[in-house]
Amino acid sequence: MSFETYLIKVAENATALQVQGILKVVLGAGGRVEMVAGRTIIATLDGSSADLVRKTQGVALAGGINFRGRKIPKIVKQVSAKKQAES
Repeated sequence: MSFETYLIKVAENATALQVQGILKVVLGAGGRVEMVAGRTIIATLDGSSADLVRKTQGVALAGGINFRGRKIPKIVKQVSAKKQAES
C-alpha cells in the first residue's frame, strides 16, 4: 500500500510507557512521526500497518486524514490598515 497521513488519538488513561509504545510501533512499521501535540500524534505510515497501530495499547482512535485539495483562507488584518491611515 501507499503511505498515508494518520491522526492517532492517545487514550486519556494511557501511561507514558504506552505512548512510547505507540511511537515505537509507528517507527517500527517504517512510518514517520510528523507532529505530537498533547494527546494527538500525526504520523505518516503505510496503510497496511494502520491496523497494527489501532491495536496498540493506549490508542483511542487512529484514522487517515487528507490535507490535499484544501485551500487555506488568507487572513487579512484590517485594523493595521486603519491605524496607518490615521497616522
